[in-house]
Formats: sequence, structure tokens, C-alpha cells
Amino acid sequence: MPGLPLSGTESLMVLGALVGLGGLVGLGESLRAWGLRAWGLRASTTRRLVHTGVGLFVAATPVLFGRPLPVYLLAGAFTVANATARARHWWPGIHAARPGSWGTVALPVSVIAALGMTWSIAPDRLFAFQGAYLVLALADPAASWVGERSTRSGAAPLNATVPGSLTFAGVAFGLSVLVLGGGTSWGLGAVVGAATGAALVATPVEAVSARGWDNFFVPVALVLVWVPLQEGTLRIGALGGALLVGILFGGLAHGADALDLRGAAVGGLFAASLVGLGGTAWAVPGVVFFGLSSALTYVQDDRHAAAAAGAPRRTEAQVLANGGVAWAALAGSAVVPSGGAVLAGGYAVFVGALAAAAADTWATEVGTRFSTAPWSLRTGRRVAAGTSGAVSVTGTVAAMLGAASVAGAAVLTNGPVTGDVRGDVVLLVGAGLLGMAADSLVGAFLQAQYRADSGEWRETPPAQGAAPVRGWAPMGNNAVNFVGTTVGGGIALAGVLLVG
Repeated sequence: MPGLPLSGTESLMVLGALVGLGGLVGLGESLRAWGLRAWGLRASTTRRLVHTGVGLFVAATPVLFGRPLPVYLLAGAFTVANATARARHWWPGIHAARPGSWGTVALPVSVIAALGMTWSIAPDRLFAFQGAYLVLALADPAASWVGERSTRSGAAPLNATVPGSLTFAGVAFGLSVLVLGGGTSWGLGAVVGAATGAALVATPVEAVSARGWDNFFVPVALVLVWVPLQEGTLRIGALGGALLVGILFGGLAHGADALDLRGAAVGGLFAASLVGLGGTAWAVPGVVFFGLSSALTYVQDDRHAAAAAGAPRRTEAQVLANGGVAWAALAGSAVVPSGGAVLAGGYAVFVGALAAAAADTWATEVGTRFSTAPWSLRTGRRVAAGTSGAVSVTGTVAAMLGAASVAGAAVLTNGPVTGDVRGDVVLLVGAGLLGMAADSLVGAFLQAQYRADSGEWRETPPAQGAAPVRGWAPMGNNAVNFVGTTVGGGIALAGVLLVG
């Protein structure tokens, strides 16, 4: 790659792109202002117009630019600009249709991630980058339009509809056939198989991604299908088998009341990723974590009663809070060229994050059932069992066993860490415990805490818009869990780098 500074031609093209994309936003605003009065256009229509234009522009960037650096700069600039516009309620033609959506921020962020997985590694991966944004540009608005028309009220649906999802799948399949047929040397059978797999992956991803995050997850998911197929690390048959495993896992988890419908869909996609992209060494620790954690949750008699009474099951947000870091490590390892240090680092993050999640889950479930009142890290006083940011001897011992279950599964399946069995166990269990410790500290000092009218402390708002009595409102239980798994993964990575 040439030196980092932009050339004169590149600078002019970046400036032209900024002006052109700004003009597209201005067109959307004008259509919203005039069209609503003259033609009865909906805000969702102008949003789809801008979305399509931006997606097509991203798909065309490899034709416009000779290297990825200018595209990185554009994506970074629009990430900042769109985040500012969202916070200040600018550009209602884009944001009025879905005020709570992060889609305008998620899209440029996805460009940064997709560039890192494709163009920045090898030019022969460009078909995956361009194809992913063609699907996002055309299939997503088509699904939105069909879904909107299929609702009786005519309002833009907040969740995916069956007609909308079927439309997305059909358009995604057709575009995938065109992209793979023209951008690769694969045979017809491979093109059709890969296009089918891509549609079967991208459609549930689009359906379960809330608040506009499909703009991030759809292109990333497509790249994660096409690049391993291109590199030969994933076969069409293995892709089909992985999808079948994901469907079975999601169905069983939902049928057992472990996950709600959207949580089961996300869990199924995670399971499919473990099997298709990782293999045994990645799948077994994941199965151990989910299986044993779920078993611990349901051995409690009161949980059985709660499930029978229709209590909420775990959601997609909880799945991502506990498994998101591990999933990202798996994804990165699947697309980065194979290498001992890179693979060991990614696997260490994966296992360390799951070990932290297991430690926290085991500590909570066992400590709540068998321990006396724990001590609050905030006050040093005894508090009710299950209180966030509190510890007990029983819970800590359970946390060690939980982390050891995941670390042991990784070592027994010959996971690519350092090769020193004893050292790997110590490192991964320690990472899990330190991740749980971070979870407890954040829960004690930063997690939002509310008071109900009865005076009881709660971790969820007693009413919409309620301000926390202490802590930071965005730091809910899922955010706390995400911090814990991030620390666990980071400690494991640091250990591998130091030992290696």
C-alpha cells in the first residue's frame, strides 16, 4: 500500500464523495419537506432512498478508489457526523421514521469492519465487500417496503414481518447469485449453494437486529460467509450442516424456555458460527458454557415455577452480552489469514470471555441458592442474595468451577492457546475470574440502581424514563456483563502475548 497521506486525486475524490453524499441527504430532506405536503410521502420512504444511495455508493468505492484508506476516512467521518446528527435530532428525513434507530451510525461502522476483513487483507476478497453492500442497499429497503405495506396500520413495522423477511431472502439470494457468478470462478452449484447459505444467514440476522443494527450485522454476516468459502476454510456442505445445527439449537433452547424467540434466533446463529467457522475446539467450550449455565439456572425450583408462570426468558441482548466478545473473536479468527500467534490470540479472547461469563453465571446461580447473605463491594455490608456487586465465599468457589469448566473444555479439545496445558488452564481460569471481578466491581459502583415505590432496590427502571438513584443509566445488567466478558477476553489475550 502506498504511503498513508492522500494523494491530490484521492483528496478531490473524497471531497466529491462528501459533497455527493451530503447532497443525497439534502435530497432526502427536501423530499420529506415537499413530498409530505404535495404527495403524501412517508418519512420511511425518504429514509429508504438515502439508505439505498449510500449502500450503492459503498459498493462502488473499490471502483472509485485504488486503496481502502480513503474509504476508511469517509466511514470514520460519517460515523462522527451521523452520531452527532442523531444526538442533536438533525436530518429528520432520515431519523424521523425511526427515532430510536442507530442505523445511520451502524452503517459506516460496518464499513470499517468489512474493509478490515476484505480489502485490507486481499484484493480478491473485494467481491464479498461489494456484494454485502449491494444486498444491504437493495434487499433491506425492499423488505422494509413490503413489511410496511403488509401491516394493517401502514406504519413502519418495528420488527420484521414474514412477507418482509421473505422479500429480503429472495432479493439477497438473487443478488448473491449475480455477485458470486460475476466475482468468483466458482461453478454453478457452488454459486447457488453459497447464495442460498448467504440468504439463510442474512435473513434472520436482519430480522433480529433491532434499532437499525442490521446495517452493521448484515454486511458483516455476509462477509463471514463468503470469505471463508473463498479461502477454502468453509465448504458448502459444512455451511449447510452448521445452519442445521443452529436451527436445532435455537429450536431446543426456545422449546426448553431457555431463550425467547429472538434470543433463540441469535443463539442459533452463534451455534452455527461455532460449528461452521470454528470447529470442535470452538464449539465444545461454547456448548459447555451454555449447557451447564442453563442447567444451573433450571435446577432451582423457583425458576421452574417462574417458567411455568410465563416469566421472561433470556433475550438476544443477554445472549450478546455474554457471548458477543467471544463471537467477535471467532469472527476475527475466521477471516484473518491463518497464523499461530493470531489464532492463539483470538482463541484466548474467545475462551477468556466465555470463562468470565461462566464464572459470573455460576457465582450468581449457586451463590443465590446456597450462600448466606453476600457482602456488598460498595458498602461492605451484607445484602440480599443476588444483589449486583456483592460477593460470597460460596459464589466465588462456584465462579472458579464455572471458569474451569470452560477452560477445561478448551484444553481437552486441544484449543490453540500456548500448548502448555497447566499454564493454559491457569491463564484461562484466571482470566475468567478477573473478568467476573470486573463485573462485580462495575455492578457495585457503576450499574444503575433504582428504588421502587416500596423502597426496594431494583436494577431495572420502575417506570419509563425513571432516573437511577445511583449509578449510570446506560450501565444496565447486560452492559455490566459485557464489561466482564471484555475484561476476561482481554486478560487472556494479554497472557498469551506475554507468554508467546
